[in-house]
Amino acid sequence: MSDLAERLQAMIPRFRGRRVMVVGDFVADRYLLAEPARLSREAPVIVTREVGEEMILGGAANAVHNLVALGAEVVPIGAVGEDAAGEALIAGLAERGMDVSGVVIDAAYSTVCKTRVMVGDSDRMKQQVLRIDREPPGPPREECRAALLAAVRRHLADVEAVLLSDYGYGVVDSGTLETLLAAPRECVVTADSRYEVASLRGVSLATPNEGELEDALGIRIRSEADLDTAGWTLLDVIGASALLVTRGNRGMSLFARGEPRRDIPATGSSQVTDVSGAGDTVIAVATLALAAGASMI
Repeated sequence: MSDLAERLQAMIPRFRGRRVMVVGDFVADRYLLAEPARLSREAPVIVTREVGEEMILGGAANAVHNLVALGAEVVPIGAVGEDAAGEALIAGLAERGMDVSGVVIDAAYSTVCKTRVMVGDSDRMKQQVLRIDREPPGPPREECRAALLAAVRRHLADVEAVLLSDYGYGVVDSGTLETLLAAPRECVVTADSRYEVASLRGVSLATPNEGELEDALGIRIRSEADLDTAGWTLLDVIGASALLVTRGNRGMSLFARGEPRRDIPATGSSQVTDVSGAGDTVIAVATLALAAGASMI
């Protein structure tokens, strides 16, 4: 076994009991499961027969779920609407033994809900054929934002790391980051942002995918040299300690200050059929490892 593999194995038991705050956009991921039945006479579409429905934790709540599964003690901070999806999210978090007082219910907000229609025979993996998103009309109201920041301040002294999971619905903004960075106690702050990674200055680690890296800099990455330039440029722009770029079946590339770029290969099948939640998993594991004292690599 290599030295790195031994260090990784020794790190995993240290995950248990680490306290992590997750601040971000909670999403209810709803799955409608169906089996194909016949072709419709009304239109050239498949008629399906519904066989079930599932609601799971998505977005920032998926990062929470991953952290809990790895043994962390998690403090979730986010906003939901006064609706069934919000109730399901809060219940799902509470069932995992978490303090949900930081999940603020805003009657003028609507819980982000992504409904995926999954179709396939009973003995095969179902494929997504349609996604329907229900989104809030805008960011949480000022009263809700004040309650969210109060929850962040209330719990900040008790955690070793803060994970910002920004899906663009307004929970994570400059005020959130300023509150974290102005705190007298230092802790690891990581960020996964769909649209605003370039504005999250001062975090320990950011984890954009290649598309988000391109959008942040207004460029297109067509070669390894382009990736190299873009990675080091964004690292300087946000002033982070490191940038971990996720690249689908090409693995990940780590840009850390004072070190050469390190490429981490993907494992398993090169044919990815469902990428839902992949970024949440990367940021959850990286945050927990850093909280447990791991180096960036």
